[in-house]
Amino acid sequence: MLAEWLPAHAAEKIVTPIGKITTEYKGKFVTIQGVIQSERRFKSGMRYVVGDDTGKITLVLFDRELKQAPGPDRLIEGATVNVTGKIDFFNKKEAQIVPVRGTDVVIVKPAPPITPLAIGAIGAGDVDRIVAVQGVVVEASNFSAGFKLRLGDDTGQITITIFENVFDALVKPEQINVGAMLSVTGEVNAFGGNLEITPGSASRIRVAVAPPARDVKQYALSEISGNDHNAIVRVIGEVVRIEPFDNGSDVWIKDETGAQRLRLYQVVAKRIKLKAGDEIEAIGRVKASKTSGIVIEVALPGDVQVKR
Repeated sequence: MLAEWLPAHAAEKIVTPIGKITTEYKGKFVTIQGVIQSERRFKSGMRYVVGDDTGKITLVLFDRELKQAPGPDRLIEGATVNVTGKIDFFNKKEAQIVPVRGTDVVIVKPAPPITPLAIGAIGAGDVDRIVAVQGVVVEASNFSAGFKLRLGDDTGQITITIFENVFDALVKPEQINVGAMLSVTGEVNAFGGNLEITPGSASRIRVAVAPPARDVKQYALSEISGNDHNAIVRVIGEVVRIEPFDNGSDVWIKDETGAQRLRLYQVVAKRIKLKAGDEIEAIGRVKASKTSGIVIEVALPGDVQVKR
């Protein structure tokens, strides 16, 4: 147990057991102490679930306060924190504590280190467990809410799922690409029968080795045909028009040999500012079908570079 749950003094403040916080506390300032159980980025800050032996509460730190707090690399699962803040309730039932200052969050005990695992050693029994792995990105893709990386080491491969809010908080998101060596800490989840690791914040992703220049064959636009289905290609051309659709944009580019479509799904399109007349270089996967013709799907925002 963290403590006997009679009111106790910590840093000259009375610690209130989390389980005793009810709607009667709404608008009041209290001090709680507990262990961070999960972390998640939102548009303007971070949310942490903090628990003690009596219950759980959500610690909300907006970006301004987060800058004053101990730091996202220390506010991680397993760390014991002492927090003073105002009590609120999300949807009238989920208790939240919101500090006025980042300095109102104090780390009482750092999170214990997590011993890295070989990727091949991770199995179904590890679902919901926090693990650490290191490997090289061998493939990248995107989905409606973020990006997926296939990370591999000598023992196997696993998918790393990076949600948009985590991706946008990365210091150098352009380094999260094929060929980079990453150290990742996150929760193991099962999705579609496969295991994935989902880091809760950008601080849980560290670039050990930046990706090298990608060795991808450059194609003249007229060279690409249905025979290249699923091939990864590099193309250079001038943007001639942009056609938005429900889930993103088709960007038509041309060179001296012809024209092709780049398909940028919304998660990529909104992070790249393109206009007609831009000369761009892009890396993508060729998709060919009888109904849609040929498109080159771009996996990551960093796979499109504006040359001029």
